[in-house]
Amino acid sequence: MKKFNGFENHLMQEALKLYVEQAESEILDKTANLKPGKRLIFAPGYFTMIGEELADKINNMTLKKDRK
Repeated sequence: MKKFNGFENHLMQEALKLYVEQAESEILDKTANLKPGKRLIFAPGYFTMIGEELADKINNMTLKKDRK
């Protein structure tokens, strides 16, 4: 199995951070505008939690010399 190099790791980590920030801000915006009695499927913090797990997987699939 091929592993990621340092550049690939960095690129995916930065993309993941941007996505998590965007998803969390969307959840907060939509939560603020909900009608009474309604709620979202995703709670605030969900994408942060999933992002951390995915970041660990990315690091585990990176060459040992390039891990952070």
